[in-house]
This record gives sequence, structure tokens and C-alpha cells, in this order.
Amino acid sequence: MALDNPSSGLRKAPQQHRSRELVAKIVEATGKLLAAEGPEAITTNRIADITGISKGSIYQYFRTKDDIIMAAIRDAAERQLPTVRSALAANALAPPRQMIDSAIDMLIAFTTENTAVLRYLSKNPEFAREVEASSNMPVLMQTMMTLHVQQYRAEYHADLESETIAWLFINSAITTTLFFFESGTPINLEQLRLGLKRTAAGLLVEASPHPTGS
Repeated sequence: MALDNPSSGLRKAPQQHRSRELVAKIVEATGKLLAAEGPEAITTNRIADITGISKGSIYQYFRTKDDIIMAAIRDAAERQLPTVRSALAANALAPPRQMIDSAIDMLIAFTTENTAVLRYLSKNPEFAREVEASSNMPVLMQTMMTLHVQQYRAEYHADLESETIAWLFINSAITTTLFFFESGTPINLEQLRLGLKRTAAGLLVEASPHPTGS
């Protein structure tokens, strides 16, 4: 975890080994609560009870509860990013049908696993922008998808530029999936999955329907 990052939300950066361990313990406990129960369940009292660290010591390093939550989100993002980047890079090399299926499956799996965090970020757009900027994920996805389209140019509609196809695919899939979870899952999840794949397939020259349930 980048404790010395000036945008980390820390009131002060821990200098000694013991203080670094204390901050790491706070962030780890918050991360576990975040994954198990969501942001609404997190209070400084609960963090203090779990870690055995006094509230006074917690606030010595963190200004607010939101700063603690964001530190846990940053920590989780730092650990997840290498795997996500590798998966995106590998998927970009796959043929279009395979790429679409895999990308949608990855998106739904990630969103399902991180629903509580994503809802929290949607309510705190300044935090969401910070996470996006630090991860560079939007740029990476756009780049990878554009390279994929260029590699399989003949299989995508010629009147749409590669960058346009990449942007449409990424943003339509992500926006729809996020809205689905933020709205309390208004339709069946597998219907969402199938619908996203068929919508994305419309960018292909031969957009034959996916087999049912694929």
C-alpha cells in the first residue's frame, strides 16, 4: 500500500515501522469489513474493536471514516490491478466472439464481487474519479480494445472507426452493468449477460445471434 502517496487520505504519513504496521492493520481490517458487509457497516468503533487500536490512534492517521474506506479501496485496487491488466491484455488477442464473451463475463464477475464498493463510489464521484485516475484503467481498456479491433478490422463494421467501436463497446457494457446493480438488479442476471453479448455482437459485420445461454 502506498502510504506515502500524498493523495492517500492520510492525516500524516507513518514514519516508523510500528506506525506503518498500525496503519496497515487499520486498512486490512477495513478491507475485510468492506468485502463482507459493505461500506455502510464500517464505523471507527468497529475498526477499533477489531484491531484493538484506539479511535484516537486511528484519527491520528486518518481524518475521516471515508478516508479509511478509500485507503482500503486503494489497497484492494493495487492488489487487483495486475491480474485485471493481464486478463485484459490476453483477452484483446482473442477473436471477436471469444473476446466479447470473455469481456462481458469478466465485467459481470468483477461487478458482482465489488457491488458494495461500486455503489459507494457512485455516491462519491470525487473518490471514483481518483480511483480511475490512479489505476489508469479507462485508458488501458480503450487502448486494448482499439488494438483488438485493429487486429480484427475486417470483422467489424468498416464505417465505424476502431476507436469508436472500442468506446461504444466499453462504455455501453460498463454503464449498463453498473446501472443494473445500482438499480437493485431489475432483470435476471443471465438475461443481462446474454443481452450485453448480443448488443456487442452488433458491432460485428456478421452479427449472428449467440446460442441461448452463451
